[in-house]
Amino acid sequence: MATITVSSNTSWYLFNFRASTLRKLVSLGHRVVCLAPADNYSERLVSELGCEWYPLAINNSGNNPVEDFGLILQFWRYYRRFRPAATLHFTIKNNVYGTWAARILGIPAINNVSGLGTAFIHGGLVSAIVRMLYRTSQPFAHRVFCQNEEDLRQLVEARLVPPRRVELLPGSGVDLQRFHPGLRRTREGSFRFLYAGRMLADKGLHELIAAVRALHATGVECGLWLAGFADVENVSAISEAQLVEWANAPGIEWLGPSDTMESVYAQVDCVVLPSYREGMPRSLLEAGAMGLPVLATDVPGCRNIVSDGYNGLLCRERSSDSLMQAMRRMAAMSAAERAKMGENGRQLVTEKFSEQVVVDATLRAVESALGD
Repeated sequence: MATITVSSNTSWYLFNFRASTLRKLVSLGHRVVCLAPADNYSERLVSELGCEWYPLAINNSGNNPVEDFGLILQFWRYYRRFRPAATLHFTIKNNVYGTWAARILGIPAINNVSGLGTAFIHGGLVSAIVRMLYRTSQPFAHRVFCQNEEDLRQLVEARLVPPRRVELLPGSGVDLQRFHPGLRRTREGSFRFLYAGRMLADKGLHELIAAVRALHATGVECGLWLAGFADVENVSAISEAQLVEWANAPGIEWLGPSDTMESVYAQVDCVVLPSYREGMPRSLLEAGAMGLPVLATDVPGCRNIVSDGYNGLLCRERSSDSLMQAMRRMAAMSAAERAKMGENGRQLVTEKFSEQVVVDATLRAVESALGD
């Protein structure tokens, strides 16, 4: 069997989003080497998934060319040491600099563009640099997976990725056994929304807090749980001090990150994601698997999952008023109406976004790379 390297900007990401793929590769007899910064999940990649792990120093928020050259050198040294038959890259810097290093050594690179993200949202010089980096790296990849049709079309039309190398893949997939409607219990009290994800302004959190405050001001009692990391390295990060301040307001609670998100979903009535742009948002997929209705902005990524009135509601992006009206409408629905939306969401995720679909596509790409 072959040696395969897998890299991301956090060990947390590999453990939480790619565990099934890693387990499958290990079960097939491959030597799987994970390259990622050290965090609380690094050792778990070894002890629980059977992989090897080696540290990768990445400044996720930096754009220092000296640091970036150092990252290319790190990849090159690891790839020269392990001589992988194929390498899987996740997150932008790994996609770019890992591909350059792999190209030098003639190693097939399989990249995953999870979303075009902050750089493409804000435009300007940063966006121009990111586009240049994609244009000068992704043509060398063996395969580039993209998570929604609009991102794929933009990458191809901007000539950032050759059409023959890009393939649509529905996110990181959902474990339908772990996230299951049977875990939910009848609950009492005010209607409870959940936002699950990184604490970023680009996820629409300022609009979300404003919408909750507006609802309370008009006499609508509802709760909002915020679950996820305070991602201090992202340029769009919301400070922990701001999160603590928000949590002092009526009905708002910041839970922080959780390793048992299924238990968090089981205690809420609706999942909300007022993001400015997404790839294939995992929280909406997990909510669908749990049989929960969802509420999201009408933007790429979100509208690829949410059909307004079918499995949830859509609202305008960057509009706290539109978001507030949609939240009010969701809370006012009958339990039966929301249950039907949840059933539709579960069916959608089962048919199109199951974890097995993603694992199978990744394995096909690896087999293709090994065959070259």
